[in-house]
Amino acid sequence: MIINFMFNIIDFDKEQIIEKLIFKNINVMNKILVLSLLSLGLSVGVSAQKTQEQMNKEYGEQYRAIGQDRTLSGQEKGRKKRELSAKQREDNRAYNEAYRQKNGYSKDDRKQQIENRIDNLEKKYENDKKQIDNNKSLSDSQRKTQKEALKKNYKSQKEALKKEKDKY
Repeated sequence: MIINFMFNIIDFDKEQIIEKLIFKNINVMNKILVLSLLSLGLSVGVSAQKTQEQMNKEYGEQYRAIGQDRTLSGQEKGRKKRELSAKQREDNRAYNEAYRQKNGYSKDDRKQQIENRIDNLEKKYENDKKQIDNNKSLSDSQRKTQKEALKKNYKSQKEALKKEKDKY
């Protein structure tokens, strides 16, 4: 009813107005489609997050670009680098928090756990070595072979823990 009233007031052809409305709706729908595709693209980027190492490499490139920009004064470079540093800290904190929520621990926590295991392994090695030395029922050659086997086992376990730590 309102549309008919508008058609009567405005002396346009009904078909022209309907075509214009349809064209505007198509433009609006296209814009919505483009925006939804962009938001999907952004959400895919967020869900398939970069590793923290990749993120920090990109920040390094930005720091270099700021340092090499000849149009900026020293103070401006310093200000921009401080702003970038604050953003990097925030991104790293958010990444660590997301990692903690996903895995139940942060990378730093996991590294610390592995370091503690390495320390415990070293203590155990030293105690086992003392026990072999204090065992008087063994001959010197038996002590030597047991110490060598113990040392070999210790080194392989320590190397495995170091590799695991390097993953984080």
